[in-house]
Amino acid sequence: MKESRLEPTHVIIPVETAIERTQNWRNYINSIENFPDKTAKGVYISREDILDLAAYLTLDDSLLGVRAYFTLNNDYREYPPDQNEIRLIMVLVKDTAAAGYPNGEDLLTIPENFRSIITNDDPTVGDSNIYDFTRPCPDCCDVRSPLFGLEG
Repeated sequence: MKESRLEPTHVIIPVETAIERTQNWRNYINSIENFPDKTAKGVYISREDILDLAAYLTLDDSLLGVRAYFTLNNDYREYPPDQNEIRLIMVLVKDTAAAGYPNGEDLLTIPENFRSIITNDDPTVGDSNIYDFTRPCPDCCDVRSPLFGLEG
């Protein structure tokens, strides 16, 4: 049986709450010394990429969802600080509670039984199942959105 924290949330939060939370993130990031103005405020994920993940999820009922991790494209650099690009990677999460993973297991590689479907039989595609298709903001965001910040 799935743990309740892994069940679908279907939570839509009020606009005011979203604005407050994004402002809290900007305040936090701005309080850390040497973080540039271009530090990620969010990420953009294309429709095609979302649909690809959704298609993958429909192939295997044991997939619970997607887990996202913050990454930095290089070792942290104090100077120039704009070289520190924060991104978000995603990995599918498999229901393996019975095997001792109460929060699901990151599916780091493509399962063999789905390999030809996922890779379209392209032999140049590796076996990684980790997606880096997000585009960080501010480069790819609505700079007039109150979620981005009124100072944008």
